[in-house]
Amino acid sequence: MHPAHPNTSCNVTWLEGCFKNKGYNHSDFRCAAIFWSRTSSSVLSLVGCLFAAFIIILYQKYKALTGRLILSLIVPSIVVPSCCLNRDITSSPGCKITGFFFQYGILSQRLIVLSISTYLYLLVIMERRYRYLEYVFHACIWTVAMAVSLVPFNDKLYGPAGDWCWIMDRSDDNDNCSRKKGDAYRFGCYYIPMIFILLIEIILYTFIVRKVRKEFVGVEAVDEERFEWYKKYIRPLYYYPLMNIILAIPTTANRVQNLVNPEKPNFILYLFHSIVFPIWGLCYSLLFLLDEDTRRLLRPLRLCRYAYRAASSINLRSRDGNVNEPPFPSPIFPSPVPSLSDFAVGAPLLGEHSSAQRSIYTTPVASTVAMTSEVEGNYVE
Repeated sequence: MHPAHPNTSCNVTWLEGCFKNKGYNHSDFRCAAIFWSRTSSSVLSLVGCLFAAFIIILYQKYKALTGRLILSLIVPSIVVPSCCLNRDITSSPGCKITGFFFQYGILSQRLIVLSISTYLYLLVIMERRYRYLEYVFHACIWTVAMAVSLVPFNDKLYGPAGDWCWIMDRSDDNDNCSRKKGDAYRFGCYYIPMIFILLIEIILYTFIVRKVRKEFVGVEAVDEERFEWYKKYIRPLYYYPLMNIILAIPTTANRVQNLVNPEKPNFILYLFHSIVFPIWGLCYSLLFLLDEDTRRLLRPLRLCRYAYRAASSINLRSRDGNVNEPPFPSPIFPSPVPSLSDFAVGAPLLGEHSSAQRSIYTTPVASTVAMTSEVEGNYVE
């Protein structure tokens, strides 16, 4: 006999009975397995995301558009596992707020990966880089995610949703045991947008892979300059859409089963869901940390040296107000560079300029300051 739903006379599933109090139901091994798998994945994801963010800031990778896109992806990837660590899976106000941030974080993640796919498509297929594209991305991502995440408040549907706080499958209406309203909000606010995003990503990624394999893979020995351009602008973001597609498979399969047979949740599918859902951030962080250029920065001696530089650059002023120069160039206070320095390398690609002009594209970001006016006319408005 299943215990009654806390707010109705409805019978609940074993999963809803797992987290009816703070913590989990110790008498059911399925509850313990889901709880500890979710907790472990969340902790690993948090550690990976925080370390990746630290490396991006320490080595100033945020000065390039690729670094800023990855950092933007890491921010909601910190929010999601933080929400998964919440032990109060009840109808409390804290759980409702956690459910809102959980929805906001996962939707922001998916939209940022879609932006990465769009950026790669414009760069590789259309061979254009637009001046204000980054601002358009951020305006759309955070505004759309916020607007959609506020919708479930209309029917007070944020609260306990299985093994975390999210959109409840049943409302607090004491006269209604139906799951239709909760399922409608879940699919309307998350699953339908996610499926739509995945379809677009698959289409864009197919074109990107074909073009990259045809024009960039294997050209290192033939055209070193073009290969360096590929390493700088394409390779750092190349695998994020693919990772997003792969990780969506087990979670989508579980939700489809839950929609078809909501009264009998599948333990194996929910276990995989609990492992995979919080770990997206860890996978994104590993893609960044395992990149060839980033791996070179993770050598212990270099990491310690840059950390010391950062610590030395914090106290730049003496008590009399004079500026104290750090012992060597500071990673926190570098030479001034324009905020859009990564965009200042031009829009048309390599084949449309002379060799002298093409050298701009492979120049380090810190050296593009003097070139900004030279390439200003190459943007696509």
